[in-house]
Amino acid sequence: MPFGPNSWIELSTTTIEHNITQYKKIIGNNVALAPVIKANAYGHGMREIAQLLDDNQHIERVCVAKLTEALTLRKQGFKKPILVLSILDSAPEEAIINNINVTIWDLKTAEIFNAVAKKLGKNAQLHIKVDTGLSRMGPIYSNAVQLIMSCSKLEHCTIEGVFTHFSNSENTDLSFANLQIERFTNIIEQIKKQNINPPLIHCASSAGQTVLPSSHFTMARLGIGLYGLWPSPDNQKTTNVLHPNFSLQPVMKWKTRINMIKTVPAHSFVGYDLTYKTERETRIAVLPVGYADGYNRLLSNKGTVKIKNQYAAVIGRVAMNLTMVDVTHIKDISLDDEVLLLGKDPHVNAQTIAKLCQTINYEIVTNINQDVHRIIIP
Repeated sequence: MPFGPNSWIELSTTTIEHNITQYKKIIGNNVALAPVIKANAYGHGMREIAQLLDDNQHIERVCVAKLTEALTLRKQGFKKPILVLSILDSAPEEAIINNINVTIWDLKTAEIFNAVAKKLGKNAQLHIKVDTGLSRMGPIYSNAVQLIMSCSKLEHCTIEGVFTHFSNSENTDLSFANLQIERFTNIIEQIKKQNINPPLIHCASSAGQTVLPSSHFTMARLGIGLYGLWPSPDNQKTTNVLHPNFSLQPVMKWKTRINMIKTVPAHSFVGYDLTYKTERETRIAVLPVGYADGYNRLLSNKGTVKIKNQYAAVIGRVAMNLTMVDVTHIKDISLDDEVLLLGKDPHVNAQTIAKLCQTINYEIVTNINQDVHRIIIP
């Protein structure tokens, strides 16, 4: 009986370097690449991914969603610049003292940072987000120039960046994305006429970098692509046409070991709610993972895992901490055998699992419990 973590995630250094290199080849050396490591690095582990990025020469800064995420990185010793994209869930003093750049979307918030920075004898580094069509954070594009001009007059604030975010750059039809770029470019041109020249102008996400070259500006944010996952099947198809040599490699492998092996007779029910009944004598491997770990309950009677280079079907309901798979056909199976829950294999990759769960690959990986043990491998 093996003892230790019930499951673990392996993060490949080589693979993440490959993905970064692929995007840098497209955007070029004059465009800064800023990985997004919010939501526990899309489920991969913020501490571990930050460690890899702090050592990578191609990466100058990272982005997070929350100020508390940025503060956690600083406490862990992360040295490079950090940009908070959305949520200011800690005091402005914390951002300024810890050299964390923040996103502003209204003048009142900018004035608060200005007052705090004055009190501390420092400057607050601001990025201003504008809404070019997503109808989420930031002033609508017709009001954006006025906000940027007002913020530029604050004595203890520096506008380091201006940015926007796409609504649908993952789709085949990029007409609305191009309209957003047009609106954004117009804003940048107007503020430059007012001698406002932020060094970091950013618009492109992972999808935009490969299919919308006009979105690159001076910085590009790299989200799901950093982890070797495609923003969408449509984005993958379009990218493959425009950049035939471009490739992504999943960074994560999620593994477990068998908790128990047992044989049950034909016509036995497996799992809660009697949703699965064996048609023959069946050998079952019980896996010590469930929906509490992030293995989606919608994989009940649908999912697949890989053991000894063979596939095993999930049978019965995925429970909170346990999942059963049919291993009748796998010979010489033992408790020491590793089980691949998620990885590069097409039958167990994030996109395949997302399709089974009727969601997107983003949700599959970000839902993995942050308590799952994560290790860095070559």
